[in-house]
Amino acid sequence: MTKTDQSLVYEVEGYRPQHPPFLRTAPQPGTYKFRLAIEGDSWANILWPWSKIFGYNQAFSNIIDEDDRFYINNVGWPGDTLENVVHETFSIGIQGQNGRGLRVPIQSGIFDFLILSGGGNDFLGGGELKKFLKPFVAGVDDPWDCLDKQKVDRVFSRIRTAYLRLIQAVNLWSRKTHIFLHGYDHAIPRAGGRWLGDPFSSRGYDPSDKICAEIVKLLVDRMYDLLDQISAENRRVHVVNVRGCCQENWHDELHPNLPAAKLVARKFIESMLKVSKHHEMTAGVTNLIGRSQMDADYIGRLVELGSSRRSIEEVHRIAGRYMEGSGFRFPRNACAATLSAFLQTAGIPVRTMLGAGRLAAQIERDRNWDRIRVGRQKPGDLGVTFDNTAPSGADHVYLVVDVHDADLMTIADNQAPRPHERYASGRGRTRTEYFLRAPGMRLFRDMDDLEDIDYSIYPFEDEDTNDLEDPRDDGQKFGRWSTPVIGDDAIERIAQRVAEILQQRPKK
Repeated sequence: MTKTDQSLVYEVEGYRPQHPPFLRTAPQPGTYKFRLAIEGDSWANILWPWSKIFGYNQAFSNIIDEDDRFYINNVGWPGDTLENVVHETFSIGIQGQNGRGLRVPIQSGIFDFLILSGGGNDFLGGGELKKFLKPFVAGVDDPWDCLDKQKVDRVFSRIRTAYLRLIQAVNLWSRKTHIFLHGYDHAIPRAGGRWLGDPFSSRGYDPSDKICAEIVKLLVDRMYDLLDQISAENRRVHVVNVRGCCQENWHDELHPNLPAAKLVARKFIESMLKVSKHHEMTAGVTNLIGRSQMDADYIGRLVELGSSRRSIEEVHRIAGRYMEGSGFRFPRNACAATLSAFLQTAGIPVRTMLGAGRLAAQIERDRNWDRIRVGRQKPGDLGVTFDNTAPSGADHVYLVVDVHDADLMTIADNQAPRPHERYASGRGRTRTEYFLRAPGMRLFRDMDDLEDIDYSIYPFEDEDTNDLEDPRDDGQKFGRWSTPVIGDDAIERIAQRVAEILQQRPKK
């Protein structure tokens, strides 16, 4: 067994990461009350008891494993970055076998919970801190002044993208699995410490200075802000705040000692039990109200309906029947009727309504859909515009089929017989006020924040250019292509010469 100097990474002869040493293999998973998968870095798996050689104690996962209620499959690996985790999750191993990532355990469908412990080696471990830490300047007391903010933003942007990709995969592979994230604790740099102390010293800092601890605190808090944003977009994702568990209980600069590991384990157990209890309490109510908490299960079908011209035509026929007796003939004033038909055809039991504002209110109130701000929309969301005309209520509602950037989307509604483009900012139509998203929606795009493009400088309507004068050709501005290169006479002479050559060729 060897350990690298840069990150906490072990190479263990004969170790099989799919079967951690502390995994109880005798009883079957079904004999336990809860089944837990774990993926991540050394916080999640310290390779105990082999790591005891280097003086390490159990990780919090080992403490959870001592709880008889939990069956655990831990595929974590010390030193892993989130890039490593994503690679292992989606890679194919030798002879077509999957790697040591999440795919096989999660696709089994048996796991109630998944703990993802990643990101620490992306912004603190492995010397990463030195990459965005500015050289020391005396008298600077604002931690942000010590960091290259653009580089920090890029690091956390990559972390966010990796987490969203993993969450998307887990949500698609297993509908029952709740995901738990954490952002570590406020680590304290130490002189000579290879993870924090040395990077600070290399930039001219004294690791014992207050500013160094404040920089680490800022980065850890930034991590929690990011995780909270991710959690807010998916009800099956939960953030466990373990800040304060370590305090003075650090084994080294980055790893908790045994008392701290026990506190972290307790936090995770309490959070998992709380989610389990909530699920048990709401299961019966959910069935009584038409499975409103399971609307997310039909989002894939909803997007399929809005992506096909044939299915849109069928939805339009249904909406046309809904408009009978309203005083209007489809497609006039039929956006709510169309969206009602889309949802019902996909399997979401909403009441048929002809008022856009009333339909949006019903979906939000009775189906418990979440409001999503403009710029964060995803396929499967429902767009709700502002109310610019009487009577009161949204002027339009529509289904988002695809998202190109923070403004431009492909949608389906009553305004075209096929999927078509619409801008959230309006651009000639009513501006979108907010989006509605099914609770627990699993459909994530593998992307970072949507690109924010200002379309206001570009023309929306076709423009008549026939009254514009052509630029004057001075023979230089437009180069040698401003006039024909070969005249008609030259072309005629070339054609005659080609004919003569062909006549002179000997016949075979």
